[in-house]
Amino acid sequence: MRLQKMTGIIVVVMMCMSCNQFRESIHDTLYGSNTDSSYKDLPATQDETTTTTSSSTSAHLSTSTSTTVVEHRNGTTIIHNSTTTSHDHDFLSNAAKLNAAEHALRELPAFAGKSIHLYRSIHFYNDGRINVTVQHPQNAAYIDEYNYNNGKWEEPKPVQMSVRDDISKSLVNLDEISFASVAAVYRNYQRKATDIAGAKPLEHIYGIFGGNSISWYPQSINGSRERYFISFTPNGSLKDYYRE
Repeated sequence: MRLQKMTGIIVVVMMCMSCNQFRESIHDTLYGSNTDSSYKDLPATQDETTTTTSSSTSAHLSTSTSTTVVEHRNGTTIIHNSTTTSHDHDFLSNAAKLNAAEHALRELPAFAGKSIHLYRSIHFYNDGRINVTVQHPQNAAYIDEYNYNNGKWEEPKPVQMSVRDDISKSLVNLDEISFASVAAVYRNYQRKATDIAGAKPLEHIYGIFGGNSISWYPQSINGSRERYFISFTPNGSLKDYYRE
């Protein structure tokens, strides 16, 4: 009798073990075993997912920041690297930049070994642009427009002329003037404008050619209550100044 009971217990235990193995086999088939690499790659918890996403976003923002702003962190300068054009904002006062623009004009292949004659006017802007008309180096009856932008001269554009235009009266040899004179004009203008209430800073200086010389403009400083006449020599020195 006791032997039969023992035998029954052993049978029950073996059946339970078989059921557990069967269940584990089914689990492993559906989800993979604990030792299987696929089991370890199950989706992360919500906290882990958030952490991973935040880390990725942080890296992206860091890259974006380093290319769109100028920062000084731990002694390291991060330079602005925008795809848009970066213009000057001190061009009119910077003699070195003005000289560089003049030198670049002289170095254009079209003017190699030739004199450069500017025609009628030249315009300088504080954002680094220059607009000037120039006598064609091979045909004196032709005039071309040259534009300086982003630190270089663009391809010239032809200017339509009339038979009534006396080109010779409005020419000046580039050797007779200097682009750097613009910095002197700017400095002398701003020195006077500082003492005039409501006067705005210069953003545009231009020269008019005649008699192989140049006259610089503007020739007035407008304040909120006063107006002054101002003029300059060809090299940018102050020539005349008085209240109107």
